[in-house]
Amino acid sequence: MSEFSVSYHIRLGEGIDAQKLLRQAKAAGIVFGPANGWLTFVPYAGLAAYRSAGEARFADHLAKLTGLPVLYYCYAEDHGWSFALADKERPLVQFACWWDPQPVVERDQFDPLALAPFVAMEALEPLLRPFNHEEAMGAQPAYRFGELLGLPAYQWQSPDLAQNDTQDLLDRAGRKLGTKPAGAAARFQLPPNRKILFPDPAPTAREALNLITPFMARFKPPWSLTMVTTFGSAVPEGRGIWQVWWRYGDSGDTVQAVLMNDGRLSFRADSVPSYATDRMARAIHLPEKWLDSPDITAIMADWPIPDGFDGGRMGAMTLRSLNDHPHLWEILVAGNRGTIGSSSFWAVYVDAVSGEVLAEVHTRKVDDQESVRQRVRNGDWTDVDASNQSTA
Repeated sequence: MSEFSVSYHIRLGEGIDAQKLLRQAKAAGIVFGPANGWLTFVPYAGLAAYRSAGEARFADHLAKLTGLPVLYYCYAEDHGWSFALADKERPLVQFACWWDPQPVVERDQFDPLALAPFVAMEALEPLLRPFNHEEAMGAQPAYRFGELLGLPAYQWQSPDLAQNDTQDLLDRAGRKLGTKPAGAAARFQLPPNRKILFPDPAPTAREALNLITPFMARFKPPWSLTMVTTFGSAVPEGRGIWQVWWRYGDSGDTVQAVLMNDGRLSFRADSVPSYATDRMARAIHLPEKWLDSPDITAIMADWPIPDGFDGGRMGAMTLRSLNDHPHLWEILVAGNRGTIGSSSFWAVYVDAVSGEVLAEVHTRKVDDQESVRQRVRNGDWTDVDASNQSTA
């Protein structure tokens, strides 16, 4: 499992008890330190102030609570790393380095002088450059950043881990602060997991949705259906294991139901911070008649495989809305892997009512070099910018 860490680090001031100020403001979570002039704070994921502020902006919230500088630290092993410094004396200072999908640095809102009181800039500057994934795994710029600043704790910790694996953080010298808020499952009062009976073979997407929906009766609008997707890519004849997602309005609150092919039905809830909601699936607007997964399987069986694609015709299937289309089937087929680091995918987008193939995207990646081509409504294949591909 790759690491995803998020934490906040309060720069202590003389005569100011930052931990007491956090407690008085009901900012509940796990604290580490103080050490080297810093107090590390990891909020519980269920903390309302964290969910509403978003990750970097929560540093601003903490800076206002304490009157002290607050550093936000984020490391996503597969994607990149970033930090932000909040201080009542200046606008939020931010830096980000991403190595997925390609090396890029974001420093338009970065002022190196803001960090000068905490670290020698000649030591820090070599970390503030683009890295590809291989270089980053060797140089570990995010870890080196934490070491240079002397942060009390920053590896393998996040609000989700604080909420769901509290004891793990306590075992690493963390301390509880305040009362842990209820997790998403308790707040939403999920139906109990169960086993239901249905005849063989495994259900289609429509059959699974019809079996699951009665158990979701209490999740009335603004809750809405957002996605029906296979669990994996093994979907013989459009039948298999199905996951169904509902979302509360435009918030980050979601409920997921998983129906296994032996009848086991389980529910889980999640709540993401506001910064991530733009990337979440929107409501599906399904008419009474829509094409079920076996219908899509039949369409794919007759559809030509793109030249140069080394895979088959069937893969993971997802029913959702996308861009201006209120109901689309997306079929994502993985190609055969050649050498390590190479991959290829073929995505097909089918209108869930008419059955028209609206677009296809063929992506290839070899030695960190990605190429993308697409065609719309069975037209000609055209090369597109890999960082700005479209499916409409």
